[in-house]
Formats: sequence, structure tokens, C-alpha cells
Amino acid sequence: MARYVVYVEVNEETLADGGPLAHVPALPGATARGKTVQEAVENLRRSLTDYLRLLRDAGEEVPRAGEGLELKVEETESDTLVTDYDHINTPEMEKLIEWLSLSRQQLVNTLRELPPEAWDWRPDEESWTLGQIVTHIANADLYYTDRLTPWPEAPLLRLAATRGVALERLRSLSEEERNRIITFNKSKWTARKVIRRMLEHEREHLVQIRERIAQFQASKA
Repeated sequence: MARYVVYVEVNEETLADGGPLAHVPALPGATARGKTVQEAVENLRRSLTDYLRLLRDAGEEVPRAGEGLELKVEETESDTLVTDYDHINTPEMEKLIEWLSLSRQQLVNTLRELPPEAWDWRPDEESWTLGQIVTHIANADLYYTDRLTPWPEAPLLRLAATRGVALERLRSLSEEERNRIITFNKSKWTARKVIRRMLEHEREHLVQIRERIAQFQASKA
């Protein structure tokens, strides 16, 4: 049985964004949100299955998706986890960059065969379109790596362009920069936290995108 520590973020901003957000620092990118702490943890169990399968299929030494999971849950009001301060060396940086690439490729594969009308479809007036979700993910790459430049307007092209720049930005960090602590908008940031949030943000929206595609397909049936 695989055992992981889960931190559930319960600060005011996170709750306002939709509810408690669960993180697994040992598997950067493993995340889920819920209306309650319990719901966030249960949603996390489901998202872990998909994430572990993706990583294992790519040759990473992680537990099989079907193995039991023992989760030790701790609540935190900080958006910077204690593990975000851990030293990050060159081999680990390359591994995490590979995880970023794997996650982005899975997202692109999910979207690749959509018909043109799917990008602007929405189930109701309050929901984002797929085009808006994808553009939001692409723009987040810029936010998390703090680098701005003109980008393509087409959602999939922007998705590829921003991730390429983000990865180059990460690869170019010196050892000192990889382990520097920076304060931005009153939050503490490290390279490890940047990578964790990039992966988590993408994985969270992948669930949303899959739901939106299913809704679109059902509307056309």
C-alpha cells in the first residue's frame, strides 16, 4: 500500500476560489478540490489514479494506480507547503520538467480531436468555454514563471508556446535560484512550489476539460 502525506489548503483565498484544495507534495501535480476537506480528499483519491497511471506508463517508479492508498491528511492555512522549501537538485529538476511535459502532452491529446464548434460551446452562461479554460492554463504558465511575451491567439498553439518558455525558464535556473525563497504578493515562492502549482493547476483543469467535453458530446447526441 502506498502512503502519502496530504496537505489540504484552507486559507480564505482558497475557500473563496471554490473550496479546500488538497495537495500531495511527494507527487507534484496530484491535487483536487472539494466543497469540504473530506470531499477534497475523496476527489484526490480519484485524481491520483489517473496521475499515477500517467507517470508509471512513462516509466516513472511510482505505485500502480490500482494499489491501495493510505493518506495522512493535514490542514494548512498557508499556500506555501513546508516541502516547498526542500532543496531541489539538477536531476530532480529534470525529472519534474519531464513531468510537466507529460502532463501537458496528456492535456493536448485530450483536446486534439475536438471539432471547431466545441471550443466556444458552454453548458450555461456562467461556465467557461473550453477555449477560455485552455487560454487560462496557458497564461498561468507565464504567471508561475513570471515571464511575459506576446503569444499566439489559437488556444492549442498558445498552450504549446507558453509551456516551452516556462520549461526553458526553469532549466536556466542556477542552483542558487532553484533554492531561493521569493516573496510575491505576500506569499512565499520557491522553484519547487512553482513546479508543484503548475502541475496541480493543469491537472485540476484537465478534470474540468474532460467534463466539458463530455457535456458537449452529450449535447450533440
